[in-house]
Amino acid sequence: MPGAYIKKNGRVPHESLARRIGGWLPSNPHRIQKHVREVLKRANAAKLPIVPPIADLQNLLNNSAIVRMLFTEMLSEVPAKYTTYPGGAPNAEIRTLDDLVAALNYQIQSPIQWNDSVQIGTPINGLLDWPMATEAGFAAFLRDDVNSVFQKMLNYWGAFLKSTASAVTITTATNGWLSPQAQASGGLMNFLNTYQAPDPQNPTTYGFTSWDQFFTRQFLPGLRPLASPNDDNVVVSATESTPFEIQRGVQLQDTFWVKNQDERTNYSLADMLGGADVAQQFVGGTVYQAFLSADSYHNWHAPVSGRYLGAPEIINGTYYSEPIMWSFHNDQGQSDPDPGSDELSQSYISAVAKRGVALIQADNPAIGVMAVVMIGMAEVSSVDFFDVPDNSFKKGDPIGCFHFGGSTHCLIFGPNVKIDFAADADPVANIMTPGPPVKVLSQLATVTPSN
Repeated sequence: MPGAYIKKNGRVPHESLARRIGGWLPSNPHRIQKHVREVLKRANAAKLPIVPPIADLQNLLNNSAIVRMLFTEMLSEVPAKYTTYPGGAPNAEIRTLDDLVAALNYQIQSPIQWNDSVQIGTPINGLLDWPMATEAGFAAFLRDDVNSVFQKMLNYWGAFLKSTASAVTITTATNGWLSPQAQASGGLMNFLNTYQAPDPQNPTTYGFTSWDQFFTRQFLPGLRPLASPNDDNVVVSATESTPFEIQRGVQLQDTFWVKNQDERTNYSLADMLGGADVAQQFVGGTVYQAFLSADSYHNWHAPVSGRYLGAPEIINGTYYSEPIMWSFHNDQGQSDPDPGSDELSQSYISAVAKRGVALIQADNPAIGVMAVVMIGMAEVSSVDFFDVPDNSFKKGDPIGCFHFGGSTHCLIFGPNVKIDFAADADPVANIMTPGPPVKVLSQLATVTPSN
């Protein structure tokens, strides 16, 4: 079974890990450092009033000795070689709780800028990129009280990004998401020939009135045709996304926090789906995981025709937890920072991050019951299932979207489903080689009909 990584001498080459998949973070850690410095500079200049969720964070830090200890240590544990540019710039990283609070307070009151050289899409993740990979950060971001406060912060920011105040970066001006530089790259290329806009004749904003409206934009009609609409044996891609892993024979419970010796990831069904009772029917089955890109399409569509078995469930979880054994420790246990560990630990967040789970009874008996798991990455945590009349839908119908970010997702099939994936769904061919994602609504896989 192909794994998710291209190996060299039995290990993932460091230069491959440095390619931050999905475009959520730049590949050069010094560019992340630049982002942090710029946010701190703007925060200190703006001196914005402390908003309620940040006050809650301050109260938690002041009143919990353990949280204060962990946050203080996660800042001091950041490796010095990450905090400096070659030849200087010592202590440029966030090193104090006051700086962290100021940066977060500024960020959740600010829109997201487009920039091809620094943080893309997840600026808070940029602030915490390496602190959360320390041992103290690992402990801190697994705590319920910490995640509760960060949930309030992200909800506040999400509301801001739906307001008209957030639209200042949705512009054709420099550093705007519609600028010529933005439209020359990635998922924003040839914008008006690709996406619907409220007012394409508006030369500055194309009619978008909030960052969220821009983020949840739709493709132009006909641009993503539905594959084999009358053939229930064809499963279509639910998202515009790049394959991360295909794993067969998945277990009810597994060590999702470690990699196998062959560099494969482990999936733990009970943890992904919120309990053993729900997960038992998928033991021995197949998991397909793919990630969305920062500047692409963030709506989801039904991969098959069928109906929901009950309402989709939102499972609260972590926001900035990543497994430290994938980041700062090499095979000999020595310090070896992995600049791609947050995205490369996507199977880990499938079990611990905030996620939405839907069980689907497919019309095709060869599929039976399948599961769709929509997973938040870092601040990309707003998982929105649309209301579906009578809980029924046809293949290709819109069923939900991510807000203020993109993410990763899993399709889970039972052990008796004979499923063959299309060539462009092969993770090895896609994960470390830049290329187009699997198009939403295109053929993802075929199943063999039941006898």
